[in-house]
Amino acid sequence: MLTFYLILFCCRCENDSDQMPAAKRAGTLSWTAETDVDRVAQTLRFLPAREPGPQLSAADSHSPMSLFKLFFTESAVANLCHNTNAQAARAIAKGRKYKWTDVGVDELYRYIGLVFYMAAVKMSSIADYWRQDSLFSLPFPATVMPRDRYRTISWNVHMSHPDADKENDRKRGTAQHDRLFRIKPLMDTIRLACKAFYHPRRNVAVKERLVACRANTGMTVYMKAKLTKFKFFVLSDSSNGYTVDFSVYTGKNSFLTDRGLSYDAVMSLLDRKVLGSGYHVYMDDFYTSPKLFTDLFALKFGACGTYRDQRKDFPKTAANSLSRNSSRGSIRWIRDGPLVCVKWMDTQEVSVCSTIHAAYTGERVQRKIKAQHTWKTKILPCPAPVTAYNQHMGGVDLSDQLLQYYAAQHKTMKWYRKIFLHFLDIAANNAFILHKELHGNMTHDGSRHQCNPSLPGPLHHTSLLFRVGLGPGSPAWEADALTTRLKTAEHLLAGLHYTAVHTFPCGRGRVLQLFEHLSCNNNKSGVRASSGACRCMAVGTVRTMSTQTDLRFSPQTFQQLL
Repeated sequence: MLTFYLILFCCRCENDSDQMPAAKRAGTLSWTAETDVDRVAQTLRFLPAREPGPQLSAADSHSPMSLFKLFFTESAVANLCHNTNAQAARAIAKGRKYKWTDVGVDELYRYIGLVFYMAAVKMSSIADYWRQDSLFSLPFPATVMPRDRYRTISWNVHMSHPDADKENDRKRGTAQHDRLFRIKPLMDTIRLACKAFYHPRRNVAVKERLVACRANTGMTVYMKAKLTKFKFFVLSDSSNGYTVDFSVYTGKNSFLTDRGLSYDAVMSLLDRKVLGSGYHVYMDDFYTSPKLFTDLFALKFGACGTYRDQRKDFPKTAANSLSRNSSRGSIRWIRDGPLVCVKWMDTQEVSVCSTIHAAYTGERVQRKIKAQHTWKTKILPCPAPVTAYNQHMGGVDLSDQLLQYYAAQHKTMKWYRKIFLHFLDIAANNAFILHKELHGNMTHDGSRHQCNPSLPGPLHHTSLLFRVGLGPGSPAWEADALTTRLKTAEHLLAGLHYTAVHTFPCGRGRVLQLFEHLSCNNNKSGVRASSGACRCMAVGTVRTMSTQTDLRFSPQTFQQLL
């Protein structure tokens, strides 16, 4: 009988411990060193809803244009034309003084092509692309559409119908008012296409993406010393940066639950019916919380992310914790069911939480450490969650990097037009990644051959965007910029006839300037291109590179290269 009561008492104590609130339970735990073995409570089986990767046949030929049209379909562009024409008619009725003829699908595609062209070829103002009285004049934009036509389309491009906007505005201040109504039609199309034509691999990342805008609305976020920005919550594939899904921050009431913005933002992007189960989700300290991680684990999603020590329900105990005097490479960890919290001393203390990994499984990293006035390489132990976080959290960073190289951003007073331009960036970036997944890296010649001259206007020049997405900033890009990427050179002949300067981001805070000179030539064989010049400029440094090639172009080929 005594044995029975002892067993009953022990079981009751264990149940009380399991039911103890997370905050109290965190205070009773103590830190453990890396010498103690940690084991993962449960390994989640990866069961994706579809085969990961592009949901298109690799046997079929997919041009850059056809992949871009998966996101900006002709039906979506036709609806965009209808709403743009209605907005222009409304503006003229209010007294705007400009000529307007209804825009069609082909013309709007040409407009989008010019937006991409301007993203790749930077000028100080829109008017400069059509300026003909300058040494830096560009012949191409004028062949697509007149300057005033481009401007009027930019002023009136509209994703929703103006009459429906007016009806929605009447509901302002009520629960029926939709703050994203002006972007909803195109946003829903883009989101659906992002999920339909690609299924992410196991490791995905959640992070915010900021789009600069001067509009003063309740949906923007304020950052000191920076422009007001719109915040996107983005789910992307860590392996390639593909944008799988996104949502737009609309203010403190973006979500109607009481779990908090960071919790709801992650949950809204992870749909088990769409994705499947067993995914590993990586995130930064804005999102990480014990409540979110345990709820995701219950839904069969593993999670890993950095966290803030002061955040609710994380361990606060100082017993055996790291201190300022802890040696570099020291590890401490606490496990609470599926959740493990790890602290690692690098140059400063790093705190990571995970439901995927054991605390330490023998990983090592190299660090440069200064000792006795000399730098030496030292091998340090590193927690498994830290190694995995650094490896897979780069998905969103890669996505942002590709977007920022040639972002399609113009100055505009309307917030929804800024979002429209960002939708173009998402579509072009995802189309590039799909092409890369299906057909491998796209070289300059490959991308140019993919361009179909019969396509409307310059949209086949989206190949510019694909080319520059192959890695500006890398040594290969800088060394071969003139010969294998842009195929431009300094054309030196008898008399100077044409000069152009193109400026491109070069990575690591530098700018790549390509100088083109076209001259009259008495030689009937065509235009001769001698060694080209390229300046890659950083703060305080100017470096000059030149090609060692002597190329010969026909006048027609030269015009295509421009």
